Amino acid sequence: MTISAAMVRDLRDKTGAGIMECKAALAEASGDLTKAIEVLRKRGLKTAEKKAGRTAADGLVAVWVSPDRKTGALAEINCETDFVARTEQFAILTRSLVALVGADAAAGDVHVLLTRPLNGKPVAEVVKDAIASLGENVVARRAARLAVPRDANGLVASYLHGGGKIGVLVEVRCPSDGVAKSEGLAQLTKELALQVCSAEPAYVTRDQVPADVLEKEREILRAQPDVQGKPAPIQDKIIQGRLEKFFTERCLVDQFFIRDPEGKQKIRDVLKAAEKTLGEPVTVAGFARFRLGEGIEKQAAA
Repeated sequence: MTISAAMVRDLRDKTGAGIMECKAALAEASGDLTKAIEVLRKRGLKTAEKKAGRTAADGLVAVWVSPDRKTGALAEINCETDFVARTEQFAILTRSLVALVGADAAAGDVHVLLTRPLNGKPVAEVVKDAIASLGENVVARRAARLAVPRDANGLVASYLHGGGKIGVLVEVRCPSDGVAKSEGLAQLTKELALQVCSAEPAYVTRDQVPADVLEKEREILRAQPDVQGKPAPIQDKIIQGRLEKFFTERCLVDQFFIRDPEGKQKIRDVLKAAEKTLGEPVTVAGFARFRLGEGIEKQAAA
């Protein structure tokens, strides 16, 4: 039978496959649209298996916050090129997955996320379909979720930088529901999210730094030439002083506030000032920060 341009266009709209692939699938299916979709899916899944081994270091980081500002989610979905990352299909997939993470406490584990249903099939199958349709490897790489417990007061704020290059969530707590719902706390939490994005802390407080990380840092400092050879008590004093710089760089509350033009105010000072303004203490319960492609080794062009 004759395969019309309208038939090809309809199949392309439904699958995102190329013109020649659509024509061949329609011919094989004798013009039956449903069967042609099956043909493309079968071919596409085989193609997806081949493409799944390719490096996917581009893509998008997406953020989601619930209307009541009690829950937030992050998701990083990777593809191979910025061209695909900027397509509406890829953006829709990313937004759908981060919303799933927000709605499901367990889906903060990306392995669990892949088993969750989306549009009638597991997310893992949806990702395979995207590989076939977009022509690149697609990976649901990681996810994170922060939520204020039901018996606590606070909120979650988000920040998205560079159109999806960096995503941040920050959760704060306070004693009263009134302050939790205030715009003052919302503005503070937004400022904290900007701080996390820009200054890249690893921990909220120095108490959260693992003992092995601290010990490794001490070893590095002790091995420095200007420390070696000095008496042990002097070495300890020097090392402790330099550890303060480590805490200032890596712990959120010890960091200098990026908005302070004089560079003297620390985040702990910002929180104390907020306590005076809001009438009650505010604490940072946690944060999450994803930078697109972080830790992925990109393949060099041939």
